[in-house]
Amino acid sequence: MTALPPVSLVLDISALSAASAREWLEFSRVGTSHVPQVVYEEMNFLFDRSPDPDLERVARAFKRFYANSGWQITDETGHHPALKVASGQAMTKRGRVSLAVARCAYGLAQNHANNLVVLVSSDRALLQRLYDIQLPNLCGITGAALLQWCRSGQRPIAVSQKLQQMRSTAQAAAPAVKRSAIGGKATAIQTRTAIQQTTKGQATKGQAAKGQTAKGQPTKIQPSAPTLSKRSIPLWWAVAIAGIASLILWAMLARPNNQPAGQQSGRQSSIAAIRP
Repeated sequence: MTALPPVSLVLDISALSAASAREWLEFSRVGTSHVPQVVYEEMNFLFDRSPDPDLERVARAFKRFYANSGWQITDETGHHPALKVASGQAMTKRGRVSLAVARCAYGLAQNHANNLVVLVSSDRALLQRLYDIQLPNLCGITGAALLQWCRSGQRPIAVSQKLQQMRSTAQAAAPAVKRSAIGGKATAIQTRTAIQQTTKGQATKGQAAKGQTAKGQPTKIQPSAPTLSKRSIPLWWAVAIAGIASLILWAMLARPNNQPAGQQSGRQSSIAAIRP
């Protein structure tokens, strides 16, 4: 179930004149009360110089009430063809103030699309102008309808229609927002998948390129230069073997000359006996 939007009341001088200060307190039951800047200035002007005793009484009561009311002064305004003064049309000061209040309500509704803005005025022609604008979150009611709403809790027809319209608009927009969120999530997943596939493809190409390089251009293994110990061992072995061979050769050559004298004499006697 969609929650009801907050209600913003925009009060005209005629709405204040139709109720007492005690009844003004009841306005907070249905929404936040906004006093247009032009109404606030007009109330201060009428405080002690109004020719109408009734307006002077309202201005004095408003002066005492406003300080602790919690009401808000607003200077927002908006322009619409339905809220223009026809060329050559003469307007009283009261009419100009009411038109400025309507423009304030229109600007407030434009700047706060999630709020239902309700203009409270006794000017029927002004309420009809507001109705012709057909803004989803803007409507107008009389001061008497506002008092009945505050006391009975039953909303005026214009307010109920606008609330239903805003609820329908919100429900229609919800699936679109959900689809947009789902679409954004799907797009993010697709993007992440594409990045992963691209990265994987680049890695595979890199490995393939390395493999082709290894097959086409075999790596040449440079023989490492032998260390000093590996070169020195065969050299010493060669020197030692050469020395041993020289000693053996020398011993073989020197042996016949170094035999004992007895062996030589015996060999000579044997040779002499053999001879004739």
